[in-house]
Amino acid sequence: MGRVPFGPLAVSVLLLAVTGCGGAPTYPQEQLAGSLQSLLAGEQLKTSVQFIDHTVAVKLEFPGALSQAEGQVGLGPAFDEATRKVLTQIHRVLLSTDAEVRFYVLLLSDPGVPGIYLTLVRYMDDVRRAQANMLDTPEMFARTIFELNMAGPEPLTIDQYVPRDIRLEEFLSWQLVRRIQYALADALRESGLASVGRCSGEFRNGEFAFTLDVAPAAEQPLDDATLERVFQTSSAIVTKVLSSYQFDDFSAIRLIHPLTGRHLILPKDRLAAPLR
Repeated sequence: MGRVPFGPLAVSVLLLAVTGCGGAPTYPQEQLAGSLQSLLAGEQLKTSVQFIDHTVAVKLEFPGALSQAEGQVGLGPAFDEATRKVLTQIHRVLLSTDAEVRFYVLLLSDPGVPGIYLTLVRYMDDVRRAQANMLDTPEMFARTIFELNMAGPEPLTIDQYVPRDIRLEEFLSWQLVRRIQYALADALRESGLASVGRCSGEFRNGEFAFTLDVAPAAEQPLDDATLERVFQTSSAIVTKVLSSYQFDDFSAIRLIHPLTGRHLILPKDRLAAPLR
């Protein structure tokens, strides 16, 4: 998986598709998957739909949605059309149903680029807040999970890819990993003292844990000031995001820098803790 090079047009299409229609629910829970499948078929889209507990998953195959050249995978010329059509119908149904849908997942593939899948995950409360102009475009984009996955030769089915309900703590850990990585790259770019690789994170046993892939740009080790900035930048992002979601069902946050073996623990009732 890698960072997807979304351009301004792609961002505009994805955010435009956030808007939906108001009014009383018109898609009862028991008809949700079938109704969505019918609407997508009406758009001439080749899809499969699954509804598990509080998560709706849609798999879409669309020619030209992805591209591959010289070993690099990116967005294809038909990406905007594909996402506009599918997300418009997803929001149309999910914003007008009595089902308690918390997340939706889009798994996008292209028959011309076999084995590659683009995943998009959104939290429905974020969608509603964006619709009410409570989230601006950059924030909504930051709250959307985008990933490129490379699978095996056998095509994935939607039930294989999304076998169970998505939990909020999982979604937050996915989102926070990307936010931390981008914030660190931005914070350290000007100094040139360190480079940022691919960070990772998970929620386990009531604790968020994030591994920070930050290495010195030269042969010398990271100095204390740079390492302190790494932890401060990361903890500020985590604190801000969890607060914005009003999520407090955790015991602590652990920030780990494996290159030095140092870490920062932030208990829920404290904003900072000394490095160990």
